Amino acid sequence: MNWFVYKDDLFIPVDIRALTIDEAVSAGLRIAREVLGVVDRYCVYEGGGEVIIEYWRGKELSVKLIYADDPARALMHYYDAERAGLVRCFSV
Repeated sequence: MNWFVYKDDLFIPVDIRALTIDEAVSAGLRIAREVLGVVDRYCVYEGGGEVIIEYWRGKELSVKLIYADDPARALMHYYDAERAGLVRCFSV
């Protein structure tokens, strides 16, 4: 599987080495701060071998870090999980 950053409807491959969710959150936080400037919170979804971490600036701007073979499909799984209340969010 590969890592992607999802921003402005684009999946951008990125080179991230993370063996744990905490390592992925930290690596993604560096990228999100480059893109968003400030990050207030992040939300995590794990399921079916996929991981999506969404970083937020306020309530409007976000960037996602996706670990999946098919990032578009993983994104749909994330939105389904979000509607079902299965996505966990944390303050930075």
